[in-house]
Amino acid sequence: MSPDSECGFDILALGAHPDDVEVHVGGILALASDRGLKAGILDLTSGDLGTRGTSETRRTEAQVAARILGVSRFVLDFPDGRFTEEEAYRTRLMAEIRLLRPRVMILPDPGDRHPDHRRAHRLAQEAAYYSGLKNYPCPGAPWRPAALAWVGGENPGQPDLLVDVSSVWERRMAAFDAFGSQFAQDPAQPPTRIAHPAFRRGVLGRAMHWGSLRMCDFAEALWCEKPVPAALIRLLAQLEAPV
Repeated sequence: MSPDSECGFDILALGAHPDDVEVHVGGILALASDRGLKAGILDLTSGDLGTRGTSETRRTEAQVAARILGVSRFVLDFPDGRFTEEEAYRTRLMAEIRLLRPRVMILPDPGDRHPDHRRAHRLAQEAAYYSGLKNYPCPGAPWRPAALAWVGGENPGQPDLLVDVSSVWERRMAAFDAFGSQFAQDPAQPPTRIAHPAFRRGVLGRAMHWGSLRMCDFAEALWCEKPVPAALIRLLAQLEAPV
């Protein structure tokens, strides 16, 4: 039996905080759901250090966003801002990878301005590799994703892959807007960078720019190791196959 046929999730997007995934690849996940693929989001933390909102509020918003996208969502409840790359955290993430068995994982930007995002990328990259070693002392049967990809942050360079998400754009942005505690303009709340209207315009502007390169309305970008893994190519073909 091939590794692809044994997988649990066709695509699993990992974020350090609730809303991280929706900022960058909500459209890809919505598209996967519409194509009948099994898609999920794994949040490392509940965002308990966030300037606005509470961990409970953000968990509720995260589940609403997941329902809008049509995907499953899981949270490991690592301490926001305080998780490390030590073995205890890596092993906990490895156990989740072995449980969920993703064929493709999408990780945070390795060079993002937020330290949690950079650390989450490194932690997930190592966990994805070590989870495939049968002798590694970790719960669950060995499983290694067939491909890793990652998002590009707010000021990215040239992408490796572009996915046309025009058909799901309104739903993708509805999932983004579900995180009202983080992105909504509210003078009663402390001002933050991500609550400024320019942040939302950046999400829209990047998607329009990527779309212009694909000659479509909106696209989302991914980066990956080269040569591009075959499992990632197959996934993108499934995402953009005619309905």
